[in-house]
Amino acid sequence: MSKILLIQPPQWYPVSPYLAVPLLNGQLKKAGFDARAYDLNVKFYNRILTKEHAALCDEKSRRILCELEPEYCNADIGKIKEHGSYVEKTRCLKYLTIKQFYEEYGDEIPDLINSVEDAVRITRDKNDFYIPEKLTWAKHIIKLALRLVSMPYAPNEIDFDNYFSNPIVNLDWKNIKLQVEDPSVNMFCDYFEEFVSSVKDEDFDIIAISMTDLSQLVSVFTLTKMLKASTGAKIVLGGNYATQIYDRMMEYTEIFTDYIDYLLIGDGETAIVSLSSYLDGKCDFSETSNVVRLGENNVVESTGLSCKKINMDELAYPDFSDYDMTEYFTPDPTYPIQLSKGCYWGKCSFCDYPFGQQDYCPKQIDRIIDEIQYHIDTYGASKFMFADEAIPPKFYNQLALAIIRSGMKINFYSFARLETGYTPEVLKNLYDAGARLFLWGYECYSERVMALMNKGIDVSKREEILTDARNAGIWNNGLFMFGYPTETLEETKQTMDFIRRNRRIVPSCTLSNFALKKNAKLVENIGENGVDGFSTAGEFYTVYKDVIDGISQLDRRELRRSFQFSFLEENAHSLWSVVFSDFDHLLLYLSRYGCDYVSSYRSDKKICPEFR
Repeated sequence: MSKILLIQPPQWYPVSPYLAVPLLNGQLKKAGFDARAYDLNVKFYNRILTKEHAALCDEKSRRILCELEPEYCNADIGKIKEHGSYVEKTRCLKYLTIKQFYEEYGDEIPDLINSVEDAVRITRDKNDFYIPEKLTWAKHIIKLALRLVSMPYAPNEIDFDNYFSNPIVNLDWKNIKLQVEDPSVNMFCDYFEEFVSSVKDEDFDIIAISMTDLSQLVSVFTLTKMLKASTGAKIVLGGNYATQIYDRMMEYTEIFTDYIDYLLIGDGETAIVSLSSYLDGKCDFSETSNVVRLGENNVVESTGLSCKKINMDELAYPDFSDYDMTEYFTPDPTYPIQLSKGCYWGKCSFCDYPFGQQDYCPKQIDRIIDEIQYHIDTYGASKFMFADEAIPPKFYNQLALAIIRSGMKINFYSFARLETGYTPEVLKNLYDAGARLFLWGYECYSERVMALMNKGIDVSKREEILTDARNAGIWNNGLFMFGYPTETLEETKQTMDFIRRNRRIVPSCTLSNFALKKNAKLVENIGENGVDGFSTAGEFYTVYKDVIDGISQLDRRELRRSFQFSFLEENAHSLWSVVFSDFDHLLLYLSRYGCDYVSSYRSDKKICPEFR
C-alpha cells in the first residue's frame, strides 16, 4: 500500500482545522492506505509568530530600506509605476511599503517584538481569551506582527484572513511563476525548504496538497515545485479552487512537468482513493475519475469531471488524529463536520459552488449523531461548524431534535438560507440543540436585485426570520454583497441603511464586493438584463466592470469600503460588528456568554476593529 502525505498549505485562517485534509485522511485510512495529515498552514503561522522570527524580519526590513533608500528617495515614483518593469515596480513598491510601515509603527516595533508570543498565548488561554480587552490587545499585536514579518517580502503580505500578492500583476500563470521564483517577495521559500528536507527522507509514495482558495496560489506552487524536485513522490494537487481553475491549468504543460504529476478535480473523497489504487497497480488509469495528468506525446489528458453521487453514509469520519490541536489559535478548537454534499438550492446566479460538485445528498440523521459523538469521545470536541453551503430547515429541525434526545452538550454554527421553514419553533429547537450562530445570506435589500440573483426565498419574510432567530437566542451574521450587476446607488444605500437600523437582529455583518466567478451561472447570462462588461484580471480571476448612476464598479467598491470603516467607527466599542473569518472565536464567546451579553457589551476602549 502506498504511503501518503496529505497537506493543508498556507494561507488559511489558523484558528481551527480546515475539513478537506482530515476528510481525505479518514477516507484513505479506511481504504487501507498508510496516510498521514499535516497542517502546514498552522505550523507556518506558529513559526512566523515568534519573538525570534519577528526580530529577524525587523532586521531584514531595516536593511532592505537602507539599501533601497538611495535608489528611490528622489525617484519619479509615478513614472516607475506607469512605465517600469516588473522588477522595478516591485522594488519600488517594496520600498514604499516598508517606509510607510516604519514611519507609522517604528516606535512600537521593540515592544511589538517582545509582545508577540504573549499575544499568541492569550488566544489559547482558557481565561484570558474570554476577557475582551485582553483578546483585543492580542489580536492587535498579532495583526501588526504579521505585517512586520511580511515586510521583507513586500509588497506581498500575509494576515490571518488573507494573503495579498503583488498588486501590480494579474492572477495568471506567468505572474504566479514570477512570484514563486522570486525570493524577494516569496515568504514561503525558506520555511518550505526546511519542511521538504524533513519529509524527503520518509519515502512517501504520494504527497497530496489541497488548494482551497486563490490566496494559496503562490504557496501551493512554491511547495509543489520543491517537492517534485526533491522527492520521489507523486505530487497530487486537488481542492475546490484547483477544480475551479483546472481548465486553465491544463493549458500549461510545464505545470505537469515541473510542479505536479496529477490534478484531482471535483469531489475528492473517492478520487483520491481511486488514484492511489491506480498508483499501487490495482486498477487501470481509465478506471479512475476526476484525474488530470500529462499523457503520451506531452499532451495533458483528463478522465473527466464526474459529478456522480457519493454515498455520504459510507464515507469515513474526518480523521484529525495527526493534528496537534494546541497549535491552533484558540482555547477550544471548532471541529468541522459535513452534513451533506451539494447545495439543495444550487441556483443562485453569482455562485460557482455547484461547478464540479454532485447534486444535493444529505447524510442520515442517525449517522450524523454517531459522527458527532465520535468526535466528542475521540477528541473531546464540544464546538462544531457544520460545513455545508446550506441546510434545509426541515432536515435541520430533525437533526436538532435528535441532538436534544441524545443528551449531548455541544454548540455549533453554520450557513443558512432565510427560508420560511425557519419558524420560531424550529429556531428554538436549534438553539436548544446548541446552535449559537447562523450565517445568513441576506445579500441586499432590493427585491429587484434579489430576483436577479435568483435566491429563491421570500424576501419579504427576511426580517421576520431574523427577529425570530434573535428571540430564540441565536446570533445572526448577515452576509451582504455590494455592486451586483445593475445595482443602483440608491439600492446600495438601502442595504447600508438596513444594516445600520437593524443592529439588534443582525448584530454582525460580513460585507463583500460582487466578484464575477468564472464558473458562476451568471456568466452564461452575459448580455441579458443589462449584465455586461466583464474582463479578466488574469486567468485565475475575473473582474466585472460596469458603470451605474455614473459610478464605476471600482468606485462602488470604494463606497463599500468607506461604509465598512464608518460602520466600524460607529460601533468601535462593540464586539464583532463586522466579521470575516473570526466565526470560531465568536462561537466561543456566544457559547460562554450568550447572545444578549455579547451583543450589548460595550468596552471603554475601541475594540471593534480588532474583533472583525
